[in-house]
Amino acid sequence: MGQESNRQGGTSQATMSRRDFSWFRMDGRHNLMVINSVLLFEGELDFAVLRATIAERLPNYPRFTQVVGRGRWGRPIWHADAHFDIDQHLLLDESLADLSPEAFQTFLANEAPRALPVDRPLWHMRVIRRAGGGFAIVFRLHHCITDGLGLVHVLKHLTDDTMDAGQAPALEWHPKHAKVAMASRLLCSRLQRLLFWSRISAQLARLTLLIPDRRSSLKNPLGGEKALVQLPPMNLNLVRSIAKRMNATINDVWVAAVAGALRAYLLEQGEPAAHRALRAAVTFNLRNKGDAFLLGNHFGLVAVKLPSNEEDVVTRLEQTRLRMNAIKASHQPHATMFFLTLTGFLPRWMQAFLLKVFTAKGSVVLTNVEGPPEPRYLAGARLQDALCWVPQAGTMGVGFALMSYAGQIQISMFADRQQVREPQRLMDLVGEAFAQMDVQTRSSTVAATSAAANGEAAELSTHGLGLKLESGPKVDA
Repeated sequence: MGQESNRQGGTSQATMSRRDFSWFRMDGRHNLMVINSVLLFEGELDFAVLRATIAERLPNYPRFTQVVGRGRWGRPIWHADAHFDIDQHLLLDESLADLSPEAFQTFLANEAPRALPVDRPLWHMRVIRRAGGGFAIVFRLHHCITDGLGLVHVLKHLTDDTMDAGQAPALEWHPKHAKVAMASRLLCSRLQRLLFWSRISAQLARLTLLIPDRRSSLKNPLGGEKALVQLPPMNLNLVRSIAKRMNATINDVWVAAVAGALRAYLLEQGEPAAHRALRAAVTFNLRNKGDAFLLGNHFGLVAVKLPSNEEDVVTRLEQTRLRMNAIKASHQPHATMFFLTLTGFLPRWMQAFLLKVFTAKGSVVLTNVEGPPEPRYLAGARLQDALCWVPQAGTMGVGFALMSYAGQIQISMFADRQQVREPQRLMDLVGEAFAQMDVQTRSSTVAATSAAANGEAAELSTHGLGLKLESGPKVDA
């Protein structure tokens, strides 16, 4: 695996995985593979303490002090930035203090298309004082460093579970003290390996043969103007209740909500695509959570046929549940992860061509990030909210993200304005879709319970009286 691993960090060079190299080369003219996130804190800002804490903890992950280069035979490598300076990556920007929410959204939209300098480690933090107190950290990170699960591990290592912790991190989330989880031996025979790779090949062939998604404004050519919008925090228990009523998962509810919002938005825009099923690329984690400290990318993308053509809310959720269950039982996530690894060996032009072919199959990207379940603290300030915006590749320009944290969820959307002219309206419709599912699943559950109760009562009544109900025409009394 090279001269150095994430846990050891003792030498200055490491082999870069071909999958991460693929993400590194995936930046396009109008799409950057940069994860944009915002951490909102309440409490006074002591920048000196904040800087000292981040400078102490973040370099425990070597990727944050390394740049991408070429090794022997042109192999991609990580190597130490000889001129690494924390002040090039961590900035207190007083010019942005006390921005209004609208001005802050404009700032984020202007920042999103800016590429990170490739001659230094691919991350940046900008600290901004918030209007009304507290502060925000705008954290931009290139996707080649890690995926969502790895990013959450970094967040846990940077923060503490109490307000009065010092600069030194706790050992619980320390990457240098973590151990690789034992891998299950699923492929223990040649026959099993042959079967596994046969299924991978079949899934890749199936994805290749999928026709591109139906024409809509979501397939317009990309432009340079972006929008980063979000909903107010939502109670996580609300979504859990909806899922429980329908024997579904939180991710099922999330995907169904986006499907409903896309349908409503396209209907308002007068587009025929509102009556057809759109396709989404949904992220699917393939990493053991205990290995998140290793960073890198270890997930696949699955092509999900959204029930955006379905008018009934409950039916839409049920169809989503069935389709997501079918994908979980397939090898499609492994197939797409293998595809991303394979493209890392190909010339850059060929990788770009294949990505355009595959991303044309869908219209939007969806991701679900499970954040810390308990409140976290950094430099004596409580983390109030955490948001992230998922990047898109190829021809895609719309991405939805759900991130949970401390009993609530934050839903955000990164959209190209050539594809979504009214991004806040589409975002609001996602919120309305959750509210509709809450109401409709309650009604559906009550109706099902009532029907079951009436059926049991009728059965008891007829058995008790020794009557046999005959089928036939109903006669009014």
